[in-house]
Amino acid sequence: MNHAAHGGPLLRRTRQARGRTQDELGRDSGVSVRTIRGLERGEIRQPQIATLQQLVVALRLSPQEQAEFMHAWATREQAAFDTLLVDPTVSEMEQIDAITRTGLGAYRVISQNWHTTIGANRRLATTRCQIALQAVEDGLERVFNVQNGDEHTRAERMDLVPLRGSSLGGRWDFPDSNVTVFGVHLPRPLAKGDCHAYEYEITADPDEAGVLGESDGFVWGSPHTARAIIVSVQFAERPASVRHVARDPGGAFEYFEEISLDEHNHAALVLEDAGPGAHGFTWAW
Repeated sequence: MNHAAHGGPLLRRTRQARGRTQDELGRDSGVSVRTIRGLERGEIRQPQIATLQQLVVALRLSPQEQAEFMHAWATREQAAFDTLLVDPTVSEMEQIDAITRTGLGAYRVISQNWHTTIGANRRLATTRCQIALQAVEDGLERVFNVQNGDEHTRAERMDLVPLRGSSLGGRWDFPDSNVTVFGVHLPRPLAKGDCHAYEYEITADPDEAGVLGESDGFVWGSPHTARAIIVSVQFAERPASVRHVARDPGGAFEYFEEISLDEHNHAALVLEDAGPGAHGFTWAW
């Protein structure tokens, strides 16, 4: 059964409970009234995840409400999912959405900790991710990591190394979009309300020609609100300047104040109850 059949009525009930008209919600979220109307009527069954994130932020949903709202738009995972060929008639971004939508809203994020190191060659070396989550429904056994490349880094050249509490459950490469989706398996299916912590590392071969160029920034984010988010970076060689950069769902990058590095060439952002979106750093040498 497709959860999206429940998404429209839930959106309408939530909007009305907040005392908001479709026009007001459209103005505050940046989502067109036509799209909101289509969602509520069930005419749009698989909206872009960024659209749902914009509505979540505008409706000011609690973490539990947000997880339930996002999960209402998920699609059930099909049997033998890993062996299915992704439909070649649709765009890569639609294929990425189809893969990740199976786990949409299936868990709440308690904390996320991303630590990235930049080598002496000024290239991204590794990113280690530590995540604690709580299952929203019975049987949660896999989550997805969407890894984006940039003008210097090809996503298909990256590898996910599972560490404590996780194992690699599959990967899907989308070279035209420069995106790789990793499936991360948990050690056991979680019952609703169960919590789990896991860890993995993203690596790329810095010696392979054409894979990595000089790095000038990165962002990490999630479709979920988290009680605590830590994003940190450590440089082997100190850059001339480092700034905080962020992007709201569906929005453009926003650049903030310059950040001072400590004596170990390290900087960190610590955020509490951070909503959906992406946070990170940009720097100049």
